[in-house]
Amino acid sequence: MAEEAKAYVDSYVETLRELNNWPMKLGPRVESEGRSSSSSSEDIFERRHLDTDLARSRSYSESPTTELSNDQLIADQLDGAGDSESRRKRHASSVLAEDRQSLRRSDRPTRSQLSYAMRKRRRRNKQSSKIDRLVDDYGIRPVDSDHEAEHLVSNADPDLDSRDELAGIKAVARTMQAAPKKPDNIPSEQDLLSLLRQREIHGRAPVRVASGRVPFKAAIYAKLENAFIRQSEWTDCSGDIQHISWINEDAFLCGATAHLDSHNMEYNKPGNLLLGSTTHDTLKSFADHRIPRPISDSLKNGESLHQTQDPWLYSSVVSTAHCKKSGFSFTASFDETVKIWSVHPDGSSMESVGTWKHAGKVNFVVTSDHHERVATASGVNSNAVRVYNFNEKSISESDYAVYGGNKALSQIEDGQQTKPWSYQPATIQWGKPAKVADLLLVGYSPRSDSGDEADIPDEKKNTGELCVWNTRTGEAIHISASHTQNVFEVQWHPTQPIFAAATSPSGIYDGGKTKTQIRLFALNEDEIFMNIQALDCSAIDINELTIMPNSMLHCYVTASCTDGNTYIYDTSRGDQPIHILQHGDPLDPLDPDLPREVGDTGVQFAAWGQTTSRFYTGSSDGIVKAWDIKAPQGRSYVRNVLSLAGAIISGAFSKDFSKLLVGDATGKVHLMSINDSDLEGGPVAMGFKNSLSKEGSSKSATEKDCSTEVTLQQLLEQRNGLLSKSIKRPKVIIPHKEPPHPEGPEINQPRDETSVEIAKQYLKRGWLEQRGSLGVFQGANYQETGWYDPKAHEDGDKDRPLLPQFHEDQQYVMRQKASVSFDLLRQVKSSKIEKHQENMSLDLNLTSMSHETKEALKSEGVEIEGEFDHTFIYELFPETAV
Repeated sequence: MAEEAKAYVDSYVETLRELNNWPMKLGPRVESEGRSSSSSSEDIFERRHLDTDLARSRSYSESPTTELSNDQLIADQLDGAGDSESRRKRHASSVLAEDRQSLRRSDRPTRSQLSYAMRKRRRRNKQSSKIDRLVDDYGIRPVDSDHEAEHLVSNADPDLDSRDELAGIKAVARTMQAAPKKPDNIPSEQDLLSLLRQREIHGRAPVRVASGRVPFKAAIYAKLENAFIRQSEWTDCSGDIQHISWINEDAFLCGATAHLDSHNMEYNKPGNLLLGSTTHDTLKSFADHRIPRPISDSLKNGESLHQTQDPWLYSSVVSTAHCKKSGFSFTASFDETVKIWSVHPDGSSMESVGTWKHAGKVNFVVTSDHHERVATASGVNSNAVRVYNFNEKSISESDYAVYGGNKALSQIEDGQQTKPWSYQPATIQWGKPAKVADLLLVGYSPRSDSGDEADIPDEKKNTGELCVWNTRTGEAIHISASHTQNVFEVQWHPTQPIFAAATSPSGIYDGGKTKTQIRLFALNEDEIFMNIQALDCSAIDINELTIMPNSMLHCYVTASCTDGNTYIYDTSRGDQPIHILQHGDPLDPLDPDLPREVGDTGVQFAAWGQTTSRFYTGSSDGIVKAWDIKAPQGRSYVRNVLSLAGAIISGAFSKDFSKLLVGDATGKVHLMSINDSDLEGGPVAMGFKNSLSKEGSSKSATEKDCSTEVTLQQLLEQRNGLLSKSIKRPKVIIPHKEPPHPEGPEINQPRDETSVEIAKQYLKRGWLEQRGSLGVFQGANYQETGWYDPKAHEDGDKDRPLLPQFHEDQQYVMRQKASVSFDLLRQVKSSKIEKHQENMSLDLNLTSMSHETKEALKSEGVEIEGEFDHTFIYELFPETAV
């Protein structure tokens, strides 16, 4: 065992001696590479620490015995234990043994071998500085692996195989000398402080960019966005969270869908319009978007449902907006109205201040940051677009101008308005740059009035129109070409007079690969929008478009589609995507029998972060993902920000990107914010502080301190944006007050009497009569009701006799009821009491038996112990059972 250890130490000493002589022999070679060993302070330091380790190793190898005393080992370990420079020296010397085989290829190494060795030692020195920081921050004590190995070898167990033990010791030594991994649960603030420290030492962006690293600002933004966690969750909304708008940093509006069809209106419930507050951690419901519940003729029990259910039917709220200029908020609904709201700054309440009625379902309401005009778009055949000149003194009476596309107007002029389909607005947006702030961009698509796409002719499905109007002058802005395709989505450039439109393909394209196109239009000096570029997309439908400038002339364009993918384009790199960001399979496809891009909603949430590299998407797989757009192809995925049990429908960042709201298909709203629980005034910390104060009001001081410590510890252990269930539970939205009963026709009025009371009134008036067990028939005064079907009488006159087929059916029903007979139960007389007592005396009574009788029965094998029940279950005879 001792010989093996001595040979190992001798080989190590020999390696150190050779490495110590290299810079002296090959000084000119190193200098020719631009690095002089004689003048390099780093090389001088390396030679010094090599000399030190060589002397130390020589003293160990020339010792008369390989056994090290404990005092010597302890002194060697404590030598410079508190000095980071000494620790770095020992660490660098200990890892040289690993390079022995790779460096001793010849007596005189080549220039490449020497350069590799020098670079590797410099990397090890940098790694040692990281270890020093961990030692200072977390108290990790480094171990001199070679000294520990020799000590373990000299004091080994003689019963073990020396070769296996030495190999194991060497493996342990290599593991011990490796730099420890950073713990996963270190708060992100440590990384932020590290970045700030690097900025103070190395300066700002140029140094980092020159070394191939991201600027400090982008790095800090990325760290903050990686710290997003779910702060709150609200449930019990009326349906899918269709749209979310931030009013300010504390208040937000949500619109949700509701069941309105005649075949499912019994599932309609409130919660279609919601106001949220991050300050109070609440989400309140409002009942203003509603209509009286009609009686459904298609349901057999429509009348009874009308009697028992809510007299109001809540309509889908599909669009919300806030105007910074006027300070008012707007909500659009399928009840054919746009409501105007005055919202409290902290989101605790809001008041309806006006209503704009339309001729059809309102699908869009949009506002501009540059003026107070408000644009709406409804699902009607003509003049579907309105632009309101907001009048704060008389909001409901604000005047408006109407606009319509040429195709929609020509369809009416040709007398085709009776067709089951028409061209209707599919998307609408105000211009974002100041130069085009007065321009309103609208995209038209063919829409079926019944919602069945089969009503649209095949030759018309890829047709549509792009329209741009100057709302200040009322004039239409000319678009040069490619503006008559089916339009899916539009998006303005944030700083340039340029917009992108997702349309059906046109012109020259590959029909096998290109199913849709994203076209870029720019405004020229003649006030005409010219088509400057077309980007090919392989998806058949596009949900969302975004534009992010990446230079003065070019930008990133993203197209999120129904196939579950988002296609990323760089306008400077051609018409093909540079990334395809994929999501998983949908949680609940609309139609599993159809292809995914036809029967699925796909990606409906797409938003940029604070930098041009970070991008977010949310799809029907229930996951919000973060991506790095500037990463190489195939390596853009960053992490899952949020995983839900329902499809992602909508989302919105706050203005400062410190909060993210996400709405899903299960009627839940999720609020995410940066994990700043270590800061006293942060939203997460304040939320927990408030919850603890409510839950622990009756606890003692000790119990409160313990609960606070546990809660914050659980918060730090969160993963992938998911909080522990023991920390946050979904909160139910705050319901609104019961609205008053509707006013209008009697059909929409709730009846005061119950169904039983109404039936009694019919019998009392003689309209109906009950004939024993046969049922209910027409009464003597039935003609007063007028409940006759004219179609069942001759010539459609209810006073004429019934038609033969109806009369035959009526007589058949009466004969069937008359033939039904019921057998009455026979009269049964009870027996006399004396006979009953006699019969009872004949029953076997085990308790009255003598002991001898019981023993005799046992000897014969009769079971006399136990519970015996001699009663009978009486059942109805077949002829008397009804």
